[in-house]
Amino acid sequence: MTPERWRGIKTIFDAALELPSAGRTAFVEASCEGDAAALAEVQSLLAANDEAGDFIEVAPGPPPDKEYSTGFSIGPYRIVQVIGEGGMGMVYQAVRVDDLYRKLVAVKVARRGFNDSAAMRRFETERHILAHLEHPNIARLLDGGTTVAGQPFFVMDFIAGTPIDEYCDAHHLDLASRLRLFLTVCSAVQYAHQNFVVHRDIKPPNILVTEEGAIRLLDFGIAKLLDPEDDSAGATTSIVQMMTPEFASPEQLLNEPVTTASDTYSLGVLLYILLTGHRPFLFKSRMPREIWDTIREAEPRRPSSVVVLSERTATGRDITLPIVADARAIRPGRLARELAGDLDTILLMALRREPHRRYTSVEQLANDIERYLSGQPVLAREDTFSYRAGKFVGRHKGAVAAAGLAVLALAGGVVTTSWEARIATRERERAERRFNDVRRVANSLLFDVHDAIKNLPGATPARQLILTRALEFLDNLSKDAGDDRSLQKELAAAYERVGDVQGQAREAHLGEPEAALVSYKKALAIREGLVAGSPGDRDARRDLVPNYGKLSDLLMAGGDSAGAMEYSRRLLQTAEALAAVPEAGLADQMRLATSYLDFGYKLGMVSGDLPNGVANCRKALRLFDQLVQAQASDKRLLRAQSIAMDRTAELLGKEEAGRAEALGLRQTGLGMKRKLLALEPLNTDYRRLVAWGIFDLAALLEKTGDREQARDGYRSALESFRALAVDDPANAQFRKDVATAEAALRPH
Repeated sequence: MTPERWRGIKTIFDAALELPSAGRTAFVEASCEGDAAALAEVQSLLAANDEAGDFIEVAPGPPPDKEYSTGFSIGPYRIVQVIGEGGMGMVYQAVRVDDLYRKLVAVKVARRGFNDSAAMRRFETERHILAHLEHPNIARLLDGGTTVAGQPFFVMDFIAGTPIDEYCDAHHLDLASRLRLFLTVCSAVQYAHQNFVVHRDIKPPNILVTEEGAIRLLDFGIAKLLDPEDDSAGATTSIVQMMTPEFASPEQLLNEPVTTASDTYSLGVLLYILLTGHRPFLFKSRMPREIWDTIREAEPRRPSSVVVLSERTATGRDITLPIVADARAIRPGRLARELAGDLDTILLMALRREPHRRYTSVEQLANDIERYLSGQPVLAREDTFSYRAGKFVGRHKGAVAAAGLAVLALAGGVVTTSWEARIATRERERAERRFNDVRRVANSLLFDVHDAIKNLPGATPARQLILTRALEFLDNLSKDAGDDRSLQKELAAAYERVGDVQGQAREAHLGEPEAALVSYKKALAIREGLVAGSPGDRDARRDLVPNYGKLSDLLMAGGDSAGAMEYSRRLLQTAEALAAVPEAGLADQMRLATSYLDFGYKLGMVSGDLPNGVANCRKALRLFDQLVQAQASDKRLLRAQSIAMDRTAELLGKEEAGRAEALGLRQTGLGMKRKLLALEPLNTDYRRLVAWGIFDLAALLEKTGDREQARDGYRSALESFRALAVDDPANAQFRKDVATAEAALRPH
């Protein structure tokens, strides 16, 4: 061991000794930053220190917690090995050995001597929280009970996984792949927030990734149930000691009320590390007080600036640009450029010191990342100089006053000559601010506000109003924008969304297909102009894909078969070109799968070419299978896969020989839709998908001669359609759905 490495280990050991034992494990794990050898060395030193302390202790303490050795049974679970130790207890890998099932599990056992303590209450809170969380990316509670010694325990899924940062580096995931993996983490955290749970300890060791790429969020040991009537939601002293300071929000460290914004901050730290390999703050030492003071006072470093630095961790591990870039499968010279701009802004907004100035929710953070991935404008904005300057003045009034006098003295000689120029500059800046403010409002209406209400019951008239206002704003701005490509993209997106509300064939709409056709064509004209002006702009080409698809659907519904097939061909050609290049990502593959499906379905339904139609649909199904294996928790992907099954089944069901396969596809697709609805019971899109899944299955059963089951299905679908129509009476599509189901039930 080199002297430098030993000094780093000793620094961590000395700092850990200053903490209560309950807080040491988290601190040491964070300080060692994934260096397993250093972690083992520090833990060994701490264990030796504890043994020395026990040697001179007069009064005996409680029996040691490590008495549960390999082979010992806790209820029906036999211990295999210790896999973790925290402030509240031990975690063991175990196997169930009775006749119910045999599988590996994780058993968490409360420490002895905590029966009347706050730690025991936290243990019970964790058990209570896990019992109420059912999410594919959160480790499940399986069982619970009390040991023969009277210690509470609970049993969870055993996750054979790797901390998310180590997984990303080991698999050389690029930035886009890391962002998509992070979106899955956001989904789990947002689900917890919707169930009034704040995790409070989000960090890589608590987010494991399996070899299959599945995310699992663990350890709700210091999580908190939100109480709307409780203003004292801050952390107790013992909770603060158990936190990992580098991932804790400033309000957690200041013992101020904790809200979901605290988890947003911790997610920001996590994403910062995933994208840059560095920490947001540079700590002068590993002492807890130093870490706390830095987080509470300093500004996080700009990600695009920090990646070019060479740093050494407390354990002597080097972090250099070539190492970081290699782990992200990107050339060193490109990494800073990729981070500069939107990713810088997203990360720094999530890491703002004041909770109310961060993203308002984890969902909003995730939405901004999705906008970045799809090439849309992000909603995060840079911190203003005036705000930061005001905060600086507040912290350093004396120094600023002295500096101000000196600046005034120096400036006196140039005031007169610069006055007129400053007035002109000020007016120009004011106009630019107004322009950007209106643009931000329009985009907030277009993306945030619209998307927040889109799938709520009765939202169609409000959607129309919101999108119309956004379009008016952008239309006016475009007159002064000249060749501003980003503004043109926003305007095209606005036209497309207005078209969706007016008459999109597959979603809730107002029943105005002619108006929708005009809006879609306006969007297409802008986008084709952008592609012609910059053929290498892949994001502009990507925007063509949904535009072609929606025009094709609208023309098909209106009886224009030739027009529908022409746009479907353009859709497939564009998607194939986007997916054919080496840098194509998951989203490009998903576009390709959707395009195969669209083209195949229309070949069968519009052109009557069933064999080629089914062949293209099967291409789509195979591609969706591969995509779902890579991203099993992506709800948009699962939705698209279920629709692919439906459309393939519709073509297969046209001939008797294909109906058995069609029946299996219909049933599988309906099961997937029901799972999506279970995650969001009020989502009108999922409600309608399930209703149509039931209806289409009934129609296929009727073709096979099972009329009794078919009528039951029609009645169930009609009931769902009527409920949707009552919730949103302005929705022409829902009224049409009701009429379709009523017609199916009439004698014929």
